[in-house]
Amino acid sequence: MTSLKHIIFKQIGIALFIFLVCISCSKDQNSFLPSVRVNIPISFANYNFLTIPGNSAVFENQGVKGVILVCVDPGTSQYFAYDACCPNEKDYSGTVVVQPVKNLVSPPSTIFSSDFFGICNICGSKFNLMGGGQPVKGPATHYLQSYHVITGFDSLTITN
Repeated sequence: MTSLKHIIFKQIGIALFIFLVCISCSKDQNSFLPSVRVNIPISFANYNFLTIPGNSAVFENQGVKGVILVCVDPGTSQYFAYDACCPNEKDYSGTVVVQPVKNLVSPPSTIFSSDFFGICNICGSKFNLMGGGQPVKGPATHYLQSYHVITGFDSLTITN
């Protein structure tokens, strides 16, 4: 009976060790960003340009350095949302910038389309906004911090 208890305790110990290793390895790659609550409701009645693939909007004063929302495929409700804080600048000074479409300002945001890329204004790193925020050029090696996008019938919500 004692050997059965020993085996059970040993198996529990191994399972606990594996669990702790898994938790420590799954830390967010952009954990240097401060925790900021994001909850942005968006109505397509006010942002109908976000139903066109490739169009994006930047919501300043949200997240750490603003929130970039990109329409990938409205037919499948695929949208990406990122914090505009460059993951290469550990002091939060870099902002990923997308180029606005000329003469298309729609308060409280601006319509953006920048050949699907955003560029850090400090280090020059280039990020693929249609590809999960992956760095494609420059010193940055981490993806942009992403947020959840919950889609509804005629609206969506960006949250974390």
